[in-house]
Amino acid sequence: MPARITDPEQLKELLGIPFTPEQTACITAPLAPQVIVAGAGSGKTTVMAARVVWLVGTGQVAPEQVLGLTFTNKAAGELADRVRKALVKAGVTDPDVIDPDNPRANR
Repeated sequence: MPARITDPEQLKELLGIPFTPEQTACITAPLAPQVIVAGAGSGKTTVMAARVVWLVGTGQVAPEQVLGLTFTNKAAGELADRVRKALVKAGVTDPDVIDPDNPRANR
């Protein structure tokens, strides 16, 4: 599927989140490994999900090329769920094709 997201404002609208300038900078940073360190409840999982949606939605990476690490299973589940829903909403992935047990089939 082609890229569907072209600017940060479009991402904010899609996700319905008024990201701070610092969060937007993390989300839209050039393609490279990143580490986000922040306190509990500060929005790390939200920013990670938005980063994945940005990278996939702008066509910089395929969904199966992303590795997101969290400290808890709960955060990992939330991250996966948010990313899947946002990619479908953005029209980047087909909702009938997403299979979390077979990521290679998610193209």
